[in-house]
Amino acid sequence: MNKRHQEQLLSRLDDLFTKGVTFIAWPEIYYWYSIERIAKAPWRDIKSKWADVLEEAGEKYQDPYVAETTAGVALFYSSKPKKLGQLTE
Repeated sequence: MNKRHQEQLLSRLDDLFTKGVTFIAWPEIYYWYSIERIAKAPWRDIKSKWADVLEEAGEKYQDPYVAETTAGVALFYSSKPKKLGQLTE
């Protein structure tokens, strides 16, 4: 991964930490990692970089939630996740 693509990914992970959500399109993953098939390696790298973001912020590691769509992957992070139904109780 070149430096520019790494910065783009880190920016998305910063969004995930500060806003609680980010989106990465499938073509971005293929392009950033110069791959033809998405296997475990890109996910391991994203997980490692996410751990770095949390460590820099002084937070303990917590996996983000992941929702795959036809266009890409949405990641969600919350220190206290709730379901919508819980907000109506």
